[in-house]
Amino acid sequence: MHQPPTQEVLHNLVLADGSRWEIAAGDEEAASIVSQLGCAMQLRMTTDAIEPSHYGNLCRLLVQVDAHTSIADCYVPLASENDGIVVCILSPCDHWGGPHVNLVRLSLVFAREAQARGGVLVHGALAERGGMGVILAAPGGTGKTTASNRLPAPWHSLCDDTTLVVRDPQGKYWAHPWPTWSRFLDGGVGGTWEVQNAVPLKGIFILTRAIEDRVKRVGSGHAVSLLGECVRQASMFMPLGLFKEDVHALYLERFNNLCALARVVPAHVLHISLTGAFWQKIEQALEEGDCEETQGAIGKNASVLKSQSA
Repeated sequence: MHQPPTQEVLHNLVLADGSRWEIAAGDEEAASIVSQLGCAMQLRMTTDAIEPSHYGNLCRLLVQVDAHTSIADCYVPLASENDGIVVCILSPCDHWGGPHVNLVRLSLVFAREAQARGGVLVHGALAERGGMGVILAAPGGTGKTTASNRLPAPWHSLCDDTTLVVRDPQGKYWAHPWPTWSRFLDGGVGGTWEVQNAVPLKGIFILTRAIEDRVKRVGSGHAVSLLGECVRQASMFMPLGLFKEDVHALYLERFNNLCALARVVPAHVLHISLTGAFWQKIEQALEEGDCEETQGAIGKNASVLKSQSA
């Protein structure tokens, strides 16, 4: 693949797992799609390529449009398997699905690489309070958007549909707000999201409708089983075009990442009513989690001191 010219407009994406992306277009229609992606994700534009030696995890994405490419032939490439370089071939926007499908496919390139680094794409809204993030996860139609719109200050809704969870080199999990691509379907209203505004992930709350609000902590195994469908829905295009053994490896990688995530980030089932102050239940659960962490740290320190004195 030819490197993009230095004076060509490049869109830049930086994720909390340490990866940095340069996105370039190989033709005029691809430039329009990349521009729409950059606007939706609020990406910075430059005209100079980054020197690979400056960043250890630099990935380059070249986007092209080919009229002979069908959705069934498309697959999500992995940058780490090709020296950090990815070529993504899209169908023209007047084909089935229009720009909506192309935007989803491009965003899955980033999500696929994040998964290879230990992350997952979750069908869930992302909310922030006090610099910490929580995911309101649920399959489609459960009420994520409605719940996000009901959050009062000092809560902030960062996105209402999908969240990209990444793991940094120290093993800490961060959550990136992800665009609601369905808003671009059939000439929809679209929107913009500050994708690079990652927040430390404090908790995951799986939504279920109820008469009254209540929250229940679940174990890591139960959390993985509940989150499986949320992750599958968010990444349903990712296996397209892969061989059977590659699909199996993709699913196994995703499952292992979910298991690792559930061991570190507390998960709860949040029973949510139509009118209750459900965010108070979230705050209570987070406070109880902080108390558990503090008590655990005190106990660990006491054990260390006891062994040293002995």
